[in-house]
Amino acid sequence: EKLASGQLHASPLYADGKLYVPMGNGDFYILRLRDDGVDVLDKESMGATLLGAPTVWNGRLYLHTKKSLYCFAKPGAGASTRIAVNVKRDPRRKGKGAAARLQIVPSDLLLNPGDSKNVKVSTLDSRGFVLKKKTAATIDNFIPPTAKVKAEMDAKFNKKNMLVAGKDARISAGAFKADADGVSGVMRGRVLPGFPFQEGFEDAKLTVDHVGDGVKFAYPPLAWIGARFKWEIRDVDGTKALTKTLDRVLFQRAITFFGDPNSSGYTMQADIMTDGNRRMKSNGGIINQRYFAILDGNWQRLEIVSNQDRIKEGVPFKWSPKKWYTLKSRVDVAADGSGVIRAKAWPRDEAEPEAWNIEVKHKNAHKVGSPGIYGFSPQSQYHVYVDNIKMEKN
Repeated sequence: EKLASGQLHASPLYADGKLYVPMGNGDFYILRLRDDGVDVLDKESMGATLLGAPTVWNGRLYLHTKKSLYCFAKPGAGASTRIAVNVKRDPRRKGKGAAARLQIVPSDLLLNPGDSKNVKVSTLDSRGFVLKKKTAATIDNFIPPTAKVKAEMDAKFNKKNMLVAGKDARISAGAFKADADGVSGVMRGRVLPGFPFQEGFEDAKLTVDHVGDGVKFAYPPLAWIGARFKWEIRDVDGTKALTKTLDRVLFQRAITFFGDPNSSGYTMQADIMTDGNRRMKSNGGIINQRYFAILDGNWQRLEIVSNQDRIKEGVPFKWSPKKWYTLKSRVDVAADGSGVIRAKAWPRDEAEPEAWNIEVKHKNAHKVGSPGIYGFSPQSQYHVYVDNIKMEKN
């Protein structure tokens, strides 16, 4: 059933035998399903963009637009109720079961070189109730048997259950397994880079066969969030570079982070090359403190984007596919919370220009955010390449 001319819509909700469908143009539909289609029971214009999925609870449907939050009550919907539970008197507490597993808190952590963090280990029964707190456990590196990349985090636990990364710890990720009283539990962690940081990928060993074309590649660092299946390290014109994959349309857009999410006050730089033709081109960019600096090929613009396009400003920038450009961005936040986001780009084989191409002011700037990279291959047809990533404090 065609509901709108565009494809932008939030996730529909199925409830009470009906589909509740919010569209990007502000129209909200209620549909009854048939074996051969749907009946449109209602169509309402909400007066603003609908980007969030509706939800239901206790006879009420909640729907939010970019301007308002609505609640629609079903006739005869009961009053809101809250049930208080006294955990200490919960009858399920009687007859505690045998130890079933260990719980490690936190179950996922990150360290910078030279950092350390303490974890707590508890013994749980099969229902998840705590049998013993502060369990004395042995915790060691652990490689799950199903892991495609056999990697370990470059950090060790001491006798006080403290995970320690040395000052020279390399960027890495892996799992740890705790053992005590015949049961075990697993956690994972990452070592992330500090400042300054550089990555040119030349040390990568291209030993993995890409299915279908036989190209040799290496996986991106395991500690990078959102990198696997979206990027591969390949040989590109005699140098090794990160290459956007084209295997899955689902992954045509890649947003990848490789630093501490609490990073602030830094400058990002990377070499970007895209591909395409006169009608369609891929896009590439870098991420600095939650701000994207993007080379948009179809529009021939250099853009700064954040918050689902709530911040989106650009300037004309003529550039060509299959040619390397250096992209640089910097974020400065003032004492009053306002900020300035700057970006510039230039052909890689030319000298860096002194002036910034674009400067965007943000009244309530993002205070922190992980560095990262961005790649968009429309319909997974054209590659994006990234090389020579650099970041340093302002």
